[in-house]
Amino acid sequence: MLARLLITMLGVMPRPIIRRVAGRYIAGDNKEDAIALAAQLNRDGFAVTIDHLGEDVTQADQARRELDAYGELMAAMTAAGVDRNISIKLTQLGLRQDPGLAFALFEKLLAAAGADDFFVRIDMEDSSVTDATLDFYERGRAIWPRIGTVLQARLRRTAEDAARLAQAGASFRLCKGIYLEPPELAYQDPGRINAAYMDVLRILLDAGAHVAIATHDAQLIAQSRFLVKTHPGAMGRHEFQALLGVPIRNTLESLRREGNVVRIYLPFGQDWYAYSLRRLRENPRIAVQIAGSLFRRDHL
Repeated sequence: MLARLLITMLGVMPRPIIRRVAGRYIAGDNKEDAIALAAQLNRDGFAVTIDHLGEDVTQADQARRELDAYGELMAAMTAAGVDRNISIKLTQLGLRQDPGLAFALFEKLLAAAGADDFFVRIDMEDSSVTDATLDFYERGRAIWPRIGTVLQARLRRTAEDAARLAQAGASFRLCKGIYLEPPELAYQDPGRINAAYMDVLRILLDAGAHVAIATHDAQLIAQSRFLVKTHPGAMGRHEFQALLGVPIRNTLESLRREGNVVRIYLPFGQDWYAYSLRRLRENPRIAVQIAGSLFRRDHL
């Protein structure tokens, strides 16, 4: 009850307090921080994807700067020898304001990715841009095939999207979905969301797609683990993914020791606030830590 109450208060809590606790989810303020952590995780046997935080840009010049930042990130990752895998949100390239410009910038991003053999994951945002995101994904595959996108199990449309898009060689990250959506668009019951997750996972595996199983739910991890082991041909066409900071390291180590690819999502940058609020709302227990921070003298 306390945690849920605190979640409703996150928007009015001082940013320094939220940053102190949410810092576990952020790889750092700059690309050097993220790449150093990526290198350590690679040495520990984990794969990574790096996300330069930012979304909903409103100016064309800002969108172009975001593209430049990704170009600099990919160059630095190549030089450091870490996994060549990035994640990006399309509203970072101005999707809401100018879809034409956003796609032109996306084409440039894919050209840079192709030059250095990067995999590009298009992150999924809220339902208002689902159609556009899937459209960019489909058109982008014709430019550079090493791209993927994300499907959110909680959306009622997702099973149909999966059936339409899944094919051999296609790549999807499957997650529950963290955006708050109305009942007419999204399942609200946790059990129904979990059932939808497994339904979509089966659709993707049946079609021969590569699936990044992205969940921190112990039950879903166990069910997915079993399905991959028993599904003909699924081994080698899957990986498990987790967000930086989510406290399931023992589970991830166990998955890795079994021979699964385990990839950690590493976000970094100055635009950490919106991302952190979503992470904290997803995990109400962390809100209790924020409450404690409010009363510790060193945070005042």
